[in-house]
Amino acid sequence: MTLQIDLKSAVLALSDALDLVGVNDFQHGKRVAMIARKSAVLLGLPEAQLDNLVCACLLHDIGVSSTAMHRRLMHDSEWNDRHAHCERGHELLQPFAHLSLLANAIRYHHTPWAELPPGLSEADAVDSNLILLADRVDSVLLREGLENPLLHREAICAEIEAMAGRLLAPEVVSAFIGAAANEAFWISLVPRHVQFYLSELPLANWRVTIEFPQFRHVARLVSSIVDAKSHFTASHSLGVAQLSRHLGEHMGLHDDALVQVEIAGLMHDVGKLCVPDEIVDKPFPLTPVEYSVMERHSFETYQILRHIPGMETVAEWAAFHHETLNGRGYPFRHKAERLSLEARIVAVADVFQALAQARPYRGPQPTEDIPRILGLFVANGALDPEVVALASEDLQASWLAATQTL
Repeated sequence: MTLQIDLKSAVLALSDALDLVGVNDFQHGKRVAMIARKSAVLLGLPEAQLDNLVCACLLHDIGVSSTAMHRRLMHDSEWNDRHAHCERGHELLQPFAHLSLLANAIRYHHTPWAELPPGLSEADAVDSNLILLADRVDSVLLREGLENPLLHREAICAEIEAMAGRLLAPEVVSAFIGAAANEAFWISLVPRHVQFYLSELPLANWRVTIEFPQFRHVARLVSSIVDAKSHFTASHSLGVAQLSRHLGEHMGLHDDALVQVEIAGLMHDVGKLCVPDEIVDKPFPLTPVEYSVMERHSFETYQILRHIPGMETVAEWAAFHHETLNGRGYPFRHKAERLSLEARIVAVADVFQALAQARPYRGPQPTEDIPRILGLFVANGALDPEVVALASEDLQASWLAATQTL
């Protein structure tokens, strides 16, 4: 059996992950996609370009991992460093055959129409400007309140019309004004309608089945976004993935399971995008309130991954990395009988890699101390003794798997 994933489902799941960065500003990318597409339809763009536009909108903030950066982008349209995340997004997407189709539109989505480079294709120029338009509209909606978007349409339309000619292409502005003329345009921007709208789009050009060698790269992309959230977690997900595969090989997992356990390691912390930077980087013990926020992340991982057809098992292995054999872990309080070998491997790899890496409240633990600390987790009924024994007996190779980034 070869692991196969539908690329449309993967893009939508990645959009769900990016939504978490806003913490309370959910569905920004999805609303941008909806606003831009409805405007683009009036421009008469071909279906294939509409599909690419939607996917570019969903992923336009892929270069943003930090909640602080997200807040700044949403509330300061003149921020001098706003282009940094555009360049980062372009860099992340460029290596992937299908995703690279979106790279230029994302690179220039904060560039005024009058300043777009002359060599940019017409399609990328229009798409980038549509994203900029929709991004501005949604920023105003967030500022004014999403409870009743219809209430703010006149003010928003006036604000957008004032941008025509320099920031926005006149024809793009005209298309938006035409789309925004009906009440349904605004009413449909409330969360439940946005979700329905996107789920019903066929996105036929993105119904592409990708196999593991390609999807592993997508998982690496996701892990790099998560790990960029803090310099303390740089390469954490990659290290967990490499150590999970290393341990799985020595515990006799077959090839398909090795593929999936590696992906689980790469994506286990995707839900951490919802945790504010100040909690992730706090150099002191978390308060009960802060800890309750942190505890959300593995559940969010589960919710994102399980909605990708074919990833249901991987979702469990990834999301169960804070479950314990004694049933005192989180968020599901599963006990030993519910935790597969693969889930136990990811849990051990997560703790091992975290010990080998600096954290805000401590430096990296000496390699020779890691078996002793892991042993305390075993004694407390948290981690699997056989997996810990393997990692401890094969200490140097395990440490290299957990820390090598090349």
